[in-house]
Amino acid sequence: MKNKSRKFLFVWVLITAVVAGGTFLLAEHLGWGTTPAVQSDADAGSVAQPDADIQADNSSSGAASVPVAMQTFSNDGYAFTVPASWNIERTATDTIALHSDASSSDVACKIEVSAFPFASGIDTADWIAHRIGADPSLAVVERSSEDVSFASGTGVQWTGIVDDIPTTLVYAFNDSHAYEIAPSMVGDGAAADTSAPCDAMLATFISGLTI
Repeated sequence: MKNKSRKFLFVWVLITAVVAGGTFLLAEHLGWGTTPAVQSDADAGSVAQPDADIQADNSSSGAASVPVAMQTFSNDGYAFTVPASWNIERTATDTIALHSDASSSDVACKIEVSAFPFASGIDTADWIAHRIGADPSLAVVERSSEDVSFASGTGVQWTGIVDDIPTTLVYAFNDSHAYEIAPSMVGDGAAADTSAPCDAMLATFISGLTI
């Protein structure tokens, strides 16, 4: 009887040990009761970051904006950087015309940049007044004249009416040249429109202008 009890006790202890050992191994395998590893600062720094040339679009669509390819042009002492899709046309030795690309909302706009001889010491306000009023056949009425900032330095933005057409002109100067920047509408019915629709194109141009 005692032998049977001992055998029964031995078998029971053996079964208990096997069950406990199996439970422990299963817990180790599944990670029960363990604390997840905390990512270190060094590991966090290895996460891929967005391309620096792509700016996130904050619109409701959440899509990233595509970087705009740019082009640089220089002539007669000035230089500017504008979208590569803009067309630059040399219309005279000291005059160029810029046209925005066909997909742009500014497609009906152009900007003409003209360079004129200038000597330091000349009053710039008098020069501008003489330039705008050079053609006595034109009726000119000034509305405002104010400073405007370029990529380097400042100029003067003149707004008014020229032969009943609202007009915006921007002027800049260095020691040897005076520059006239004239945005305008082109195409059918352009004369009936103001230059205001070209404000965005003008702002883009002067933001990349260096005199």
